[in-house]
Amino acid sequence: MIGMILETERLLLDTWQSADWTEFRPIATDPEVMRYVTGGVPWSDDQIQSFVDRQAKLYLDRGYCRWKLVEKTGGETIGFCGVGMWRDGLDPEIGWWLARRCWGQALATEAATVALSDAFERVQLDRVVSIAMPGNAASRRIMGKLGLELECEFESEGVRLVQYAIHRARYGS
Repeated sequence: MIGMILETERLLLDTWQSADWTEFRPIATDPEVMRYVTGGVPWSDDQIQSFVDRQAKLYLDRGYCRWKLVEKTGGETIGFCGVGMWRDGLDPEIGWWLARRCWGQALATEAATVALSDAFERVQLDRVVSIAMPGNAASRRIMGKLGLELECEFESEGVRLVQYAIHRARYGS
């Protein structure tokens, strides 16, 4: 399958190549970006490389991934957004990370809208979830804007989390 690119007004959502990990490194090692992911612990180079390689494989295997976010102006990688698999969960999970300088500009919402639409329309997924720490108000707002509804709270590896969900039948209605 040849890689494809999704597009928004300000962003390109592109497939990953193995070498892209170095562009993603400043984001995955920023303690503020990682605050609601690892409690602020930066990812190692091996974790970053593994993430990028998993996304490339996921796209080849299933036709979706956590797309690499590229600014149209300047062509810089500013994060990711898209559907992947959360740990050993059964449901595809939409998520996003953005470089700190890009926060508060509605870029995650812009990217997630296109990524979710692609997941339901082209890929034909039936259900998508999104998982966050309860205190991650920004991500929870995005989940609400996308039409996901709070489904449950749970604990994983000693961390409290919330799960939001949406079904294809309800998407866009």
